[in-house]
Amino acid sequence: MVLNSAWLLPQEQQDLPTVRPNSSLNVKFDPKTTRLTWDCKENTTYGECVLIHKEKGLIKKKVKDSECHCTFPDCSLHGGVTLTVQINVNQRRLSERLVYSNPGREGTAARNFSCVIYDADFMNCSWAKGRAAPDDVQYFLYTRSKKRIERECPHYLKDSGTHVGCHLRDLLGLTSYSYFLVNGSSQETGIQFFDSLLLLKEIERYNAPDNITVHCNESHCLVRWEQPRTRQPRSNREFQYQLDVQRWHDTSSNRGQLIVVFGDSGNRYNFPKPGSKAKHTVKIRTADARKAHWGAWSQPVEFGSEEPESSLVHVYILVVLGTLVCGLTLSCLFKRFVRTHRLFPPVPQIKDKLNDNHPVDHEILWEKFTHEMGKDDKEEVLIVEKVSEAPAKL
Repeated sequence: MVLNSAWLLPQEQQDLPTVRPNSSLNVKFDPKTTRLTWDCKENTTYGECVLIHKEKGLIKKKVKDSECHCTFPDCSLHGGVTLTVQINVNQRRLSERLVYSNPGREGTAARNFSCVIYDADFMNCSWAKGRAAPDDVQYFLYTRSKKRIERECPHYLKDSGTHVGCHLRDLLGLTSYSYFLVNGSSQETGIQFFDSLLLLKEIERYNAPDNITVHCNESHCLVRWEQPRTRQPRSNREFQYQLDVQRWHDTSSNRGQLIVVFGDSGNRYNFPKPGSKAKHTVKIRTADARKAHWGAWSQPVEFGSEEPESSLVHVYILVVLGTLVCGLTLSCLFKRFVRTHRLFPPVPQIKDKLNDNHPVDHEILWEKFTHEMGKDDKEEVLIVEKVSEAPAKL
């Protein structure tokens, strides 16, 4: 504890004489309650507490007359803070400074601390072992709400026996801003602590929307959904949604762009009906309107034709196969016709002299028939004689 200069005082108080250094206020700070106390002095007329934070800067609290304490709002303390008390006693200014540092060996505190809320009712926190932490180090997580209700982690996650995570199944004791503290213990050396103040709204990962439906007419499709369940009720404007409309079973890299829809649109989106008659799917995920920390995708919802449209490749394959089949069929029919014609030549027909309009040919050429007959075949000749009619008997 050292005496502080008067630069932190308001202008009207800087002209007051200071009290001699041996007038100590005995300033004390409790990190669990963030309460700063000092010894009371008589006839105190003005007081102010100041906390100097490396990230937030100056945090000031007014002190009422005759009070000898002040309480600061929760903030992270693992990086160390400087606290100052300034009071006026009998028209004299008295100030005192207290430097609060993180006890323990440097580099032994838990690192890479993070928490996430999922399914509205559960939270997982994780951290890593400090680089300079000894082998027997053990970490413990505590949560504290604005009402100063402190609770230790009920279910730790371990790595080789060391606590490296925590699972919380009940978040009822946590408020919108909650304080998280990870301290440690070891037989070899002192372990530094790590603390963080988290806004639970920012670490919550929303579930996918509920009751997604798609209705299409001849020109457009309308997608509707319901707001997902969250840890605390929220308005539609606090959400944003991402839609992914794709062709059914499309595994190509040429996928459509994602569509972002804000919650004030009424949880609906109207878009032109896809030109293809094939079946399509749509899936949706949710995030906070201020930060695009997207949750998990919903299950795909199908809409459109029951059967996917055949691609051009399939049409080309069918045309080629049909051409080959037709060619093979015609080839087989042609070969069969030729073989049948050779086995069964046409039978010669006798000319019909009565019905034939051409001039009657009195000569019959037998060469066509005798040509195919064997040379040893015998021909029978029938001789017809003309017999005169006998005279009638008397």
